[in-house]
Amino acid sequence: MKNGSLSPQLKSHEDIKKVLKRIEVSLPLADGRAVNTLLTYFPIEAGKSTHQQFLHLIKESLLYNFVFSCSEVEKRLNVRNEKAAEYLFKKAVRKISKATAHGELGELLLFTLLDVYIKAPKILSKISLKTNRRMPVYGADAVHGQMLGDEFVIYLGESKLHTKFNGAAMKAVKSIKNASSKYEEELDLIDSHLDFPAIDAELKERLMGFFDPFSEDDQQPKIHSPCFIGFANPEMIAGSKSEQEFIDNYLEVAKDHIGLFFEKAESEGINIDETSLFILPYSCVESMVDDFIEYVGVKK
Repeated sequence: MKNGSLSPQLKSHEDIKKVLKRIEVSLPLADGRAVNTLLTYFPIEAGKSTHQQFLHLIKESLLYNFVFSCSEVEKRLNVRNEKAAEYLFKKAVRKISKATAHGELGELLLFTLLDVYIKAPKILSKISLKTNRRMPVYGADAVHGQMLGDEFVIYLGESKLHTKFNGAAMKAVKSIKNASSKYEEELDLIDSHLDFPAIDAELKERLMGFFDPFSEDDQQPKIHSPCFIGFANPEMIAGSKSEQEFIDNYLEVAKDHIGLFFEKAESEGINIDETSLFILPYSCVESMVDDFIEYVGVKK
């Protein structure tokens, strides 16, 4: 914890940034309004996006940090057993099924982006509460938190891995609207199971006050709805002869996608200042999900 802020859960930000890269750019809407966006991509090799390095990071530490709370991870790793990380990984795999792997890979990517690039750690581990590995998690796909000055921001995130961006954007906006209408249910769940990584007693008391209906402080947490959309665009990736050409092509595609997403958000009554768009193009969603299942060893 630094200067009253929440510390990210992941410890390998620099390694992650090398394989889940970010384009440092801010693209406004066509009418000039600023919006919150995050453009990311995997390394490109031989005309295809490569996710093998990211799968290695998933197996090394991302999966169990995504599945379990910071407290549970730290408790197990602090035992100083050389097999502690392996135990956590195998336990995490048992929470995932072939039936749910597609959605959970998207959720894992959203978790990673929020922790690494937004520096907002997970405060609720929904997937760890699953009693049936074949059932999906309902409600928000990610629940993260961040102190911004004296304001506590809760990120109720949505993730979509699709072949086409447009279809994913339509579904994502509907999900965001539905989640925002049921945010009190999410707050109740957070209150019962929240987990704050690496904070002192004073900050913990402040944060707990946001969920106390009897608190004299009537300040409420701010709700923000980040949306991650992974979409296939093999033509753009294969047609780029260099990384710079790929980035140039990506930026042109991103302008259209950003405009479409925020147009749909506004049409559903969503304030564009209360949502953000994270995007990631890849060559093929089916191969990425299949490789994820095989690499981490999902059994059923």
